[in-house]
Amino acid sequence: MRNIFDSIKDDITTIQDLKQRNKFKNYIEYMVFPYFKNLELNTKIELDFPMTILIGRNGCGKSSTLQAFYGAPKGYSCGEFWFSTNLDPIIESKDRNRYFYGYKENDSTEVKEVKKSRIKRSEGKGKKADPDYWETTRPSIKDGMKPLIKGSRNTPVNKKVVYIDFRGELSAFDKYFYFFRPQRGKKQDYLRNKSEYLSKIFNGEDPRYWQDKKKRRLFDELITFEEKYVSLANKILGKNYKEILMVDHRVYSDWGTSILVKTDFDSQYSEANAGSGETAVIKLVYRIMKAEPFSLILLDEPEVSLHPSAQLRLKKFLLEQIKNKKHQVIISTHSQVFSQDMPSKSIKLFETNQKGKFIVKNEVTPDEAFYDIGGYAENKKNIICEDVSCKILLEKVLLSMRLLQFFEVKYVHGGAETIVTKHLPVYAMNNEFKKNIYIILDGDKDSGIKYEINELMASQLECSATLEGLFAETTTANCKVSGFIDGCNGDGRDDQKVELYRSLIKYQCDNMYFLPNNSIPEAIILNNNDIKLVYGNILCNYNNEITNSNAKDIIKDICLELHGEYSEENYLSTMSILANKWCKEENEDFSDIKIILSSIHKSNK
Repeated sequence: MRNIFDSIKDDITTIQDLKQRNKFKNYIEYMVFPYFKNLELNTKIELDFPMTILIGRNGCGKSSTLQAFYGAPKGYSCGEFWFSTNLDPIIESKDRNRYFYGYKENDSTEVKEVKKSRIKRSEGKGKKADPDYWETTRPSIKDGMKPLIKGSRNTPVNKKVVYIDFRGELSAFDKYFYFFRPQRGKKQDYLRNKSEYLSKIFNGEDPRYWQDKKKRRLFDELITFEEKYVSLANKILGKNYKEILMVDHRVYSDWGTSILVKTDFDSQYSEANAGSGETAVIKLVYRIMKAEPFSLILLDEPEVSLHPSAQLRLKKFLLEQIKNKKHQVIISTHSQVFSQDMPSKSIKLFETNQKGKFIVKNEVTPDEAFYDIGGYAENKKNIICEDVSCKILLEKVLLSMRLLQFFEVKYVHGGAETIVTKHLPVYAMNNEFKKNIYIILDGDKDSGIKYEINELMASQLECSATLEGLFAETTTANCKVSGFIDGCNGDGRDDQKVELYRSLIKYQCDNMYFLPNNSIPEAIILNNNDIKLVYGNILCNYNNEITNSNAKDIIKDICLELHGEYSEENYLSTMSILANKWCKEENEDFSDIKIILSSIHKSNK
């Protein structure tokens, strides 16, 4: 039986094929921001896959970007969300806030570009003044747009929009309970009294006798969900609803939405006793199922109040709707569930640069995105290595294994000697550290010797001098360990030495690894056919031989060719560039390192 992960992968493959065959009408291909809020000038977001995932830390422009997409189609404006007030005025510079996008009407048309600009509109010709008016304006070659016939402009994309901000999806009950106060009495009494009229609405009765003197409309149409809508809500939420009713009303002073769900055994409950995520998903299912084909679906943090398993099923539902009705979906999220298994071209990572501007990376893997925003696993494994080159190498392999978010790789100044003499005793003597701290040293420190503490003879286990000698054999670092031993006639307590070296030998056996083939990171990375081909001219200077002795010098020469000058920063940049190339060609060293990292990942001490 196929699981949901396999099914999602099949959906993604099908959608990629549909996109490649241009089956999406009025599809927004990209959006460019020459000058928009705090985005870096000329930021471009490419929408190569019909479900786009916006990921980033709080306050880095994701919601603002989502609102720009809202204002793109004909008849919509991002001014509904972004407007000037006395407290938060929008101060225009010589540059207007603006953005443009390219869209294709169908498979036989070229990309059309449309620019939207924020223009203060004065009153006149039957129109009210609007300080937050957004208008379709002429294309600008200066902004990077394609030229058109002078004075002409393309019409905006004709596309319906469904925009849902899950942080604001409060039910009618929650709106009143948390944000209103009755003029007298307790809010519980107020809600209890008004529920009589809401009950009449759900029962199909006429509650109009309660209306005020102005005879204002009390509610909109009472909606009874179709059976397939009920089934979809059940699937996402893991519920067993038999019937779902929904209505927009003003029974609780202000307009809001209420639901009533009926379950087995003739029981029922309203949104007052439903979770906020439950209410939000029910509303979402209805709005998306009612959406016209080829709609633009914008979801802001749909993970709010949803269990990860419900998030996964919601993602499956969205992919199915994209497949069936050719929707274009853009999601702003902090949840790894929505990006998991998605193609890199669907994920957009929002970051803040040194100038405080928001920048967008268009193609990143889910692991890269959540490593960047701090999405580490709660019980992450820590790897200690002896220099930055090893850190770069290990992180590239972890990234290719899609395990980077489960690890934190750190390097220690002072190299292997410092790690063995200063850090290793601390890790070995602490039970908590032994569970999640591992050491990976360069291969040239590997003596090839390991001792299983359980395989040593009793006479060896009781002799501190023997244990010290055995431990010294396990690494070529040739370091003498001190610490954790009290003084005793200048020689230290023998019982504490025994305890220390037993712990060190066990830790070395269980938690210490070496890079393969007695190699340092630079020599490992250079052992790649593409790199040898590209930099063959440099390798000729070394008789086409790569060793631990010359590998760093070769990297320095490549650094000079790439950057024009040598510096520590340029050296590390060169290592990163070469490591990316190295990871694309799986060789014996690559496989051996993967085995080490997989073993650490699976360990459960």
